[in-house]
This record gives sequence, structure tokens and C-alpha cells, in this order.
Amino acid sequence: MFDGLLMAAVAAEFRQNLLGARVDKIYQPARLEVVMTMRQPGKNIMVLASSDPEAARVHITEVARENPYVPPPFCMLLRKYLVSSRVIRVEQVGLDRILRITFSRSKEETPKTLVIEVMGRHSNMALVDEGSNMILDSIKHIGSDVSRVRHMGPGIEYALPPAQNKLNIMSVSGDDLDRALYKFKESMPSASCSRFIVSRLEGFGRESAARVLREAGLRADEPCADLSRAEVAKLRDVLLRLADSIRNESFLSCPSQLLDSAYSRKEHEDATSGQRTELLNVVDANITRCRRKLEAQNNEISQAKKDLECRKLGELILANAPEISPGANTAMIVDYFDPAGGHIEVRLDPRLSPYENAERNFERYARAKRVLENASNQIDITRAELEYLEQVATTINQADKLRDIEAIRAELIEQGYLKEAACNRAKKKSQKTTSERAPLSFTVEGYTVFVGRNNKENDFVTMKIADSDDLWMHARGIPGAHVVVKTGLVKGEVSERAIMAAAGIAAYFSKGRVSRKVAVDYTLRRHVRKPRGARPGMVIYSHQKTIMAHPVLPDSRITQ
Repeated sequence: MFDGLLMAAVAAEFRQNLLGARVDKIYQPARLEVVMTMRQPGKNIMVLASSDPEAARVHITEVARENPYVPPPFCMLLRKYLVSSRVIRVEQVGLDRILRITFSRSKEETPKTLVIEVMGRHSNMALVDEGSNMILDSIKHIGSDVSRVRHMGPGIEYALPPAQNKLNIMSVSGDDLDRALYKFKESMPSASCSRFIVSRLEGFGRESAARVLREAGLRADEPCADLSRAEVAKLRDVLLRLADSIRNESFLSCPSQLLDSAYSRKEHEDATSGQRTELLNVVDANITRCRRKLEAQNNEISQAKKDLECRKLGELILANAPEISPGANTAMIVDYFDPAGGHIEVRLDPRLSPYENAERNFERYARAKRVLENASNQIDITRAELEYLEQVATTINQADKLRDIEAIRAELIEQGYLKEAACNRAKKKSQKTTSERAPLSFTVEGYTVFVGRNNKENDFVTMKIADSDDLWMHARGIPGAHVVVKTGLVKGEVSERAIMAAAGIAAYFSKGRVSRKVAVDYTLRRHVRKPRGARPGMVIYSHQKTIMAHPVLPDSRITQ
């Protein structure tokens, strides 16, 4: 995305806005990202430079970023040499993706230049002393173990990347362009026009090449060998006009706005995706734990039911103890519980006496009785936790905004599944809680329908917003959102169309979103109850009816 032409537009914008600006603050919000706040009369301008291989760029930004409590060494070096200095020069190296911003603090002090190289995985930035051309430091240190050609780091003389021997449209004539094209046609007759521009002209990426070819009325994949003289002339004229627009700084207005918007959106998506994955890993691990626990509890109950027979065996061993040989593994003893007076074989521990074997059976019986007395409650607790975690997993998968993910994270911290980072505790008081944020709502057939986007909001919608005569909905038997239809003054008379539309919303915000139809239960809010001690979003309900609904949202949305 970021090519030499875009760098030319950024350089022009910097010259228009930054010359004479005083550096006020510098911080490094990420390992390969630097933000400088520069002061012009009446305004502050934030400049972002990133050497991240996936998002390398430089531009003016409006997006505030968090200032780390402990500044990294490169940030401290920039502060030492650049704070309170002024921008005296901004220049691009040819049409390459290299920008040089030169700063001066006083006439007595040697100017310093921040060199920003936006070159994909080779991106870097370095502070260079103008007098000696020595690198004071670079955000990435490149030694001989990484590159044999070019090193970057403190005390190394700065050198430009190896030349690619491409034509710079700013310094060539139309005849030079024609000769380059005809030479390319002879050497690579089947190669496309796009390849010619990208491989032979400095500063062009695929997107810029495609834009030039569109303006010239040519296809990007059209072979150069097929171009007529008129088409060659048209392409040459477009390139020369482009050079003029770069020269007079009219090529692209406000490139920083475009970059800030595009990369902010990408950063938001990446951050949302990363946090979603992190939370899902935590929740999935706990779901697995609960399923194993539930399986172990069921196995324990099965064994306990078998061990209830141990009382009978213990009594029979006691009754037949005089006839049992010491050290025996098994014994055939009289079954006094059998009306026919038959015999039964019992297993024994040869290390124990018959009386000790009887006592062991009584202990197993007592333990089995305790297990069965508590089993129902323990399994209910595990199932409730599993149901809760599956509900959380559904809300995480359906969350499409970072603030929704953060609300779920706060809930998981509150429930003890995550530990709160120390750096976040100070912010907690100043941030809105989930319950303070307006839940998602729709207008359906004149009714207002509220939706909980996570378990905290489910509680808020059901327990705070809904009145006893409002309609309450939830996807049947699967994780999903609580949906409330506010009936207002028309109690008990919600139209069938409104019920179907609200049921569609409940189906959409459930695990069954991808299904063609979903069973949705609905009842009056007065029949919904939250058990004492239940986790967020967990309720029980009665008097419900069930409707099959298509997972779909209505057009009208009030708040999101």
C-alpha cells in the first residue's frame, strides 16, 4: 500500500505543516512505533512513524495512543536530542520510500535527522547526526548476522539502501521513458504494462501502477508488446503529468487522513481479532476443564452407586469372618441376605484381616453415600458454569467492536477467569461500566426491542430495563442474548409481526445465527427469575411459548 508516490505526498504535506514546528513530546507506544507531538502556533500536530513490517508508514495522525509508563531506550534517545528542537527540513530520497526529517535546536548544535525507511520487512528508522553522518541509534539494530550488505545501529555510518537503478520520473524526459519502455518490450515481450512500471520506474507499487494505467486507458495486465505508438505516447504523457503534480505538490491532498483512516481501521480490526482470540482461548480452556470435570463427576457417581453394595459385603464379611482364611484374595461366604442361603464370592485384600476388609467396605459405602448426597448439587454447579462459559464464547464470537470485547474481558476478570493487569486498575474508576452503556436497541412495529450483547448486558436488559409485562425472549437450548420487547401501555397485546421480528433478533444474537431457523422461547418478564448466586446472564424462566424464527435483524437500529 505504501509506495514512493505516497511517500512523496506525505513529504509535501509535512513541508506544508511541519516546517518550523517545535517538538513538544515523543513517546513510543509500541516496540516499532514512534509518535511525536509538534507544536505550531495555535495547534498541536502528531506525527506517527512505524517500522512494523505489517504496517510500516509515516503520516500525521489524529488517533491518540497510550504512552507507556517506561519509555524504551530509542524513545529516550529521541527525547534527548529532539525535544524542543524545530523542524528545518523535510525531504524524500528520490522517489523512494525514505523520508528524512531534519531538526535543529540551536545554531551551535549540529542538526539531527530522523530517517524513516518504509520498506516492508526491511523498514527501520534511525536518528543520524548531520555533522558526522553517524547513526546515534536505530529502532532496529541490523548486524552482520542479519545482513551482509547494510548494517544499522549506534556508531555506524548511515548509508542508503542499495540502489535499484530505476528511472525517476521527476528527472527524466519523455524520450527517456520511451526508450525504457521499448527496451523492456524487447527484453520481456510478454510482460505486462503494470510490471514495466513497478520494475523499471522508481516509487511505484502495484496500486499506483494500476492508477496510472487506468488514466492512460490501458489494462494493468496488457502486454507491453501489444501497445501501439499512440498508447505509448498516452502512457508517457500520463507519467509526465504525474511528475509535474508531484513537483508542484498537488499529486495527492491530505494523504495522512487516508493513511490514518485505513490503518486505524486495520489496527482496530487486528486488536479486536487478537483480543477475541485471547479471550476465546481462556474460555475454551475453561469449557474443556468443565467438561472433564463433569465427566469425572458422572464417573464418580457411577462408581458410588456400585459402592452402595459395599455395606452388604462388609456385613457378610463380618458374619463369615471366622471361616475366612487370613491372607486370602477371595472367599466363598454364605449370603445371609439370600432367602435360599446361597454363597457369594467376595474379593479381599490379602494384607488385611477379615475384620479390616469389612471395615474398608463400610468406609467405601460411607464415601459413596456422601458422594451421592452432594452429587446433584455439584453437577448442577458444573453444568451452570459450563452453560455460562458457552454463553460467553458465543458473545465473544459475535462481538465486532473492541469495546464489546473489553466489556467481556472485564466480566471475565470479575468472574475470576482472568487476572487484571496492574496498569489497568487505575483506569477502572474513570471508565464506564458495562451497565452504564446503552444496550443495543431496535424499533420493531412501533415497539422498542433491547438486546444484551454480553452477560452483563443480559442482566441489565432483563433485570433493570424490562418491566413485568414486557416480553422476554431467548434462543431455546443454546447460548444467546436476552431480548426484551417493551410493551409500554399496550400490555399483553404485542402483534404477531412484532413477536416474529423480535424472535429473529434473538435468533441472530445466538449460537444459531448461521442456521436457517432457530427455536426461540418467549414469555412475560414476570416469569423470568435469576437464582441466588447465579453468574451474570444466567436466569430460569417458565410459562414460555416457542416460535421458529429466521436469524435476521430489522432495518431500524436505535443505539449500538
